[in-house]
Amino acid sequence: MTSSTCPTCHGKGKIVDNPCTECHGSGKVHKTRKIKAKIPAGIEDSSRMRIGGEGEHGSSGGPPGDLYLDIYVKRNKKFKRIGDDIVQEVPISITQASLGDEITVSTLDGKVKMKIPAGSKSDSTFRIKGKGMASMHGYGTGDMHVKVKVEVPTKLTEKQKELLREFAKLRGERPAKENHKGFFEKVVDGVKEKI
Repeated sequence: MTSSTCPTCHGKGKIVDNPCTECHGSGKVHKTRKIKAKIPAGIEDSSRMRIGGEGEHGSSGGPPGDLYLDIYVKRNKKFKRIGDDIVQEVPISITQASLGDEITVSTLDGKVKMKIPAGSKSDSTFRIKGKGMASMHGYGTGDMHVKVKVEVPTKLTEKQKELLREFAKLRGERPAKENHKGFFEKVVDGVKEKI
């Protein structure tokens, strides 16, 4: 003697005489719908988030399962994330680097002012505390690290060149003469010719 599951009711003990044309007697219809999900601050790229009770409905009247979201964070051109810290590059002029200045930088919360000390070199990094990402693994936030890039001017007027030669003399450097142009002036003149 052998026993097996009924091929018609699949062990439910009930047979639907007039099954629905959509669910074919299963009691379930597949539909797509949109739901709102609250993404926590500071979530990292490739994180997985669970939303309880938003998955498939359970069989035989059981509770619904869970929905899992795979989160991918879109890259930002201005900010680079390293852990809970944010890094960005900010251009400054030779004058700002030499004499120091107060500049305005963008953060995730808006714009803030930051001091550039006199004598700053290119690639110098300055920290703004608490302006990074919210921590997912504890309390607090990361920091903002601002890396300054000193920009060298490519176009100089005659007056600007004269002032730079005077500056070079005051520093004891040998300034380039009109008939013997230095490398920097040759580059500037070459750019002018192309324009």
